[in-house]
Amino acid sequence: MSLEPAVPTFILQRDGLVREGIRLILSTTRFSPQACAIELRDLGEIPSDRPVLFVVGVGPNDPTICSRIREHYPLAVVVAVADESDPESLSNALEDGASAALFSSVSPDAFVGTLQAVINEGLVLIDARLWSLEIQPKNEERLSPPLQNEISWVPGDEVQVTKQLSSREIAILERIVQGDSNKHVARFFNIAEPTVKAHVKAILRKIGASNRTQAAMWAVHHRLFEHPNGAMSLPALLDNSSEH
Repeated sequence: MSLEPAVPTFILQRDGLVREGIRLILSTTRFSPQACAIELRDLGEIPSDRPVLFVVGVGPNDPTICSRIREHYPLAVVVAVADESDPESLSNALEDGASAALFSSVSPDAFVGTLQAVINEGLVLIDARLWSLEIQPKNEERLSPPLQNEISWVPGDEVQVTKQLSSREIAILERIVQGDSNKHVARFFNIAEPTVKAHVKAILRKIGASNRTQAAMWAVHHRLFEHPNGAMSLPALLDNSSEH
């Protein structure tokens, strides 16, 4: 059992086998479920005055579930899970405020690691396989889960902009995509945290982003750190904080 504080966790999943599998995976962690159900109304009493975690199986049967959870429990953190045959439901869940979107085939270790990062670091985590499917957003001019201040990218400008980034800035941008905070980046490269902050500000200025999330989105959109097989590492982490 984890020594970290327990997080009130609730599972919504129609598939009984998947629901039981998630419950068993989480039963020995700080996310041991307090209740599991098919419908939101069947979960019983859920605190609305403090953060809670929902692990939600999303799909076409209830496309508004994530937005309804956020409406009734504004402090809730929602992690959406879907079958690989239904990537659009994950995309929609992100638009409705989910903090993570994962395919159900993710490994147990990666799944628990996702919950840890979402709760501890305030990150938005996206299964990298979702990007490789090139799901188009409702507004085809934008590539985004919801951002506070969205930006547009001009096709063809990535080569010129990338040339403007130094090798150190590109390396730091890769760590940002992986979800590292400034402190973690400083430790990784063995440099001072103020130096990292200066590099991050330079990166944001050069690529026209206003925060770290947009910088990570820019890198993903331009496939800057793709592996030769065309996929990014799993899970791809986008920092949702305002840390610069």
